[in-house]
Amino acid sequence: MKKSIASFCLATLLALTALLSASCQSDKRTGQLLQQADSLIKIRPDSMRTVLQAWADSMSREPEQVRMRYRLLCVKADDKAYVPHTSDSLILPLVRYYRSRRDKSLLPEALYYAGRTYSDLKDAPLALEYYQQAIDVMTQEKLTDYDLMSRIYSQMGELFIYQRLYKEAPGVIRKAYECDLILKDSASLVFDLRDIGRVFAITDQPDSAVWYYEKAGEMARHIKDSVLLSMVYGEMAGSYVKWGNYPAAHEKLQIAWQKVDTLSMPMYYNNTAKYYYCTGQLDSAAFYYKKKITVNSYSHKANGYSGLAKIAKEKGRIAEALNYYELFMLYDDSLKLSRQTEEINRINALYNYEKYRHENKKLKFESLRHKAMISFLILFVLLLSLLFAVLWQKHKRKEQSILLQQERLRHQQEKLKQNSQEQIEKNKKQIEILSQQLRQAEADKDLLRQNLLLAQREVAEKENLRIQAIQEMQQKAKDSLYKKEAYKKFHAVANNAKSPQSITAMDWQELQSIVDETYANFTDRLKELYPQISEKELQVCLLIKIGITPVQMASVLLTSKQNISSLRARLYTKLSGGKGSSKECDSLILNL
Repeated sequence: MKKSIASFCLATLLALTALLSASCQSDKRTGQLLQQADSLIKIRPDSMRTVLQAWADSMSREPEQVRMRYRLLCVKADDKAYVPHTSDSLILPLVRYYRSRRDKSLLPEALYYAGRTYSDLKDAPLALEYYQQAIDVMTQEKLTDYDLMSRIYSQMGELFIYQRLYKEAPGVIRKAYECDLILKDSASLVFDLRDIGRVFAITDQPDSAVWYYEKAGEMARHIKDSVLLSMVYGEMAGSYVKWGNYPAAHEKLQIAWQKVDTLSMPMYYNNTAKYYYCTGQLDSAAFYYKKKITVNSYSHKANGYSGLAKIAKEKGRIAEALNYYELFMLYDDSLKLSRQTEEINRINALYNYEKYRHENKKLKFESLRHKAMISFLILFVLLLSLLFAVLWQKHKRKEQSILLQQERLRHQQEKLKQNSQEQIEKNKKQIEILSQQLRQAEADKDLLRQNLLLAQREVAEKENLRIQAIQEMQQKAKDSLYKKEAYKKFHAVANNAKSPQSITAMDWQELQSIVDETYANFTDRLKELYPQISEKELQVCLLIKIGITPVQMASVLLTSKQNISSLRARLYTKLSGGKGSSKECDSLILNL
């Protein structure tokens, strides 16, 4: 049956070619021939490409409408024959032409192939835009080409999956499913159900994924298409392996193996290899990974070598694992290393040739040296890139940390300035200026300005009174501090280096309490400035605050003066974000 259909199609194609050659003077006849050619593209796209190419010279003499229809058919034939679109130079003029026409019946198809073109060019957002435009035109013009709509929605679903927009994918695939139901296209329905199941499998929704996969399998069984059934169950087996359901995976793989087509073969190799690897059958897994590396695809080869490297490592074959891993790296980074990979293949081929001519030793050494050099360069570049990335991130984090620390310190210093003698002097100068302005306003008899200036001067005077009150309270608190037992005890210990008294944890808590009471929650403000402050650093800060000298600190903390100096210098950096001396640290703490 298939042979008779193929023969009929071929005979029809030859007849069309002859008819066009004989009657290209008739526009109507040419249009009919193109219409017939369009109907045959689905069945024999490769043959139609040849026929359309043969018509190229004849078409150059046809009117624009015919030429544009012909060009659209050429794009369509290439797409149906899986010829990748490498440029948008063919499709964009067609889109512009059909947009400009009043008859929009062919515009959705032109927009669809624009989407297919940009999909091949890896511009998913632009492809989706053209697909959506095609749907919009069909809706506006009330066109009901369910076959085209199905293809558009199906392609949108693939792109959504490719872009990991998993929430959007099921919706458009279901629309494709609805179109295929109307068309009664059972094979396409299998693909639709499979694609929805794939989305749920990717997003780890096993129940929904299994339901759709099984529906797809039932449909494939219903139409008695063992190839489609193998495709669905082969993919389903991979999901079962991922979920750890190995008995179910084995069952589906056995069914899938009965009729695996060429396109599904890499997926079958991959899922079977994973199944055997996960179930501890390493030799069988290695067999299928080796099958996978025979597929003419960098991604499949990289995956195969990765699996073989893992298996070799688990078997303790380190040299073999390293060799497989090296091959994995070469294929995994094919864009950067394509030339190097070709050179390795060339050297390997030359090595094999010379091996049979009994001159293999030197070439083997050269091959190994070349591989080692490439491996070293790859490793060096990777390590250098990694080191640069780590250092850059570390530098950026350090910069951000310093800026944040400086902002914290500036914020606290601004607060302190509000209650400082410097602010009082500033307010006094402001009061003097306001008084001069007030006298001028009185001389000008400007009552409104007088009232404003009086209010401003009163605010400044009250501000000074407030600051003076705070300063008096602070002074009284300091005077009170000197009379506290904890203060006296620490100074007594500091002054009696020969026979120091023991300082307990309770003493430190008491010292912290009286310092916080005297200097308005000093500890909280210090921790706000430096949240990771250690216990020893806090103790040094408390001792600085009660006037203990560095030499005395060494006595109290039972350490050397050098350690105290180093600690204070480091503490200044942590508090201020910049480098400084131990004396600058003391000044910062005293002013805090």
